[in-house]
Amino acid sequence: MYEPDYAGCEAEIVQNVLLELQFLINFLHFIELVISKEACDSGFFRIGDMKECHPWITCSDIKDMAIGDLLGFGAVKQIYQSSWRNQAAVAYVYINNRDYLEDFKAGLDFLKGIGASRFLIQLLGFCEEAHVYITEYHSLGNALNMHKVFSERNIVGLKERFHLCIDYVSILDFLHNSPLGTRVMCDSNTLNKTLEQYLITSSLSLILNDVDALPQVGREGIICGHREIRGDFVAPEQKWPYDGEKFTEGRMPPYSEKVDIWKIPAVCNHFLGKSEEARIFRYHVFPTHKKCREKRPQARPSAREVLQLYEDLFQGYFNESPYGTKEEL
Repeated sequence: MYEPDYAGCEAEIVQNVLLELQFLINFLHFIELVISKEACDSGFFRIGDMKECHPWITCSDIKDMAIGDLLGFGAVKQIYQSSWRNQAAVAYVYINNRDYLEDFKAGLDFLKGIGASRFLIQLLGFCEEAHVYITEYHSLGNALNMHKVFSERNIVGLKERFHLCIDYVSILDFLHNSPLGTRVMCDSNTLNKTLEQYLITSSLSLILNDVDALPQVGREGIICGHREIRGDFVAPEQKWPYDGEKFTEGRMPPYSEKVDIWKIPAVCNHFLGKSEEARIFRYHVFPTHKKCREKRPQARPSAREVLQLYEDLFQGYFNESPYGTKEEL
């Protein structure tokens, strides 16, 4: 006669309860993580282990902040490491040349106007009278350090590298459809200069750091800068079209945000690296990159279309979503 194994059933029930309990704990932890990472309202910030949003730092706070090591500098600004409340590392951004005061103000106004965004460096505060603003600090530096960072962390696969391509195009999509109008990355005439505009976060994602040269595209288009632009990296329409004639800004035909699309293949190929796996993987991205390199700007895809193609490729090649939870590394 069959007798039920009550002991076995009880053990299985207990095991299922424990599994469900663990799932619930993990779910609650995930919810807590999501809530803690939610963006603060405009005029507030949160960094590090802060659980509450704090109002932007003001002039009275900034004047007492000590300036530390130089992190970087350019024509417009100098960036130093500093600390807030003697504990949290922050970036102290100070104007470098008063001739570029309008560019400096434009960058600050853009950060203030956009507010918190996962695509941009987080603004922590500012003092306009001193021409200073404070942003979050990212110890891994800019995207020029990418290969070094990956090497130090022994990351040899393509997944994280291709994810940087997705991050890069996501930022372009954000800029081209921003709440403040269609913006173009004008400070990107070479590969290295482009990479310098982005920071690597602790989760190995990209965020845009340099926002001084993001002019809005009007109906007539834009022209980046006041000088002739040369080189293979820039889009054809950014080059002086009248051979044998001296460059004159007034005669330069304006262009659109599609100049950013032209540069996507070079940036992504840099992120992918030179391994054999990367060489093979480039065959998969080649059709998309070929579209980006159309001579006619109108024939190039939008950043959003490139992003969708990248996401589909990531999903198919790595058999997972590109937006799985990325742990802080």
